[in-house]
Amino acid sequence: MLLLLVATIGLVAGQEVHNVAFSAGLTHDQAILHAETVVYDRVFVNVGRAYNTRTGVFTCPTPGVYVFQFHSLTHLDKSTWLELYKNSAYMASIYGHTAADYASGGNSVVLNLVKGDTVYVKAVDNSYGIDTNLYGQPNEVYSTFSGYMIAPVFSEAPVVGK
Repeated sequence: MLLLLVATIGLVAGQEVHNVAFSAGLTHDQAILHAETVVYDRVFVNVGRAYNTRTGVFTCPTPGVYVFQFHSLTHLDKSTWLELYKNSAYMASIYGHTAADYASGGNSVVLNLVKGDTVYVKAVDNSYGIDTNLYGQPNEVYSTFSGYMIAPVFSEAPVVGK
């Protein structure tokens, strides 16, 4: 239904609409000591091919409003501290640590993007005293990064609230 609505809006505005959606997960343990971009290696879907499997970076192909979600799980007595960035600007964080168990975290944001904007998940540098340890196995994918367009934004159309 949503895709039909987006396609209809695009036809009315005289613009071609390209659907964009991706979801990727981590299939191996990863200890991150520096502020590095997390590269999620199992791609579940990559409609529009906007998620780069080599860099872990989503590059916006179509201007619009997008939803991004990121989740993680860490080992027993380890920590996870990840941040979501848009064009090198901080947007949101997740943090998890439990001394006696596994810890998880998750967050979601809605962003207005223009063509060429980048969105990615990055670990916080361990200079804060926290090493990020992500748990993952080929048959246990807990750390994920997903995004999808919920509405295109055309330059000719007025943006409400602007």
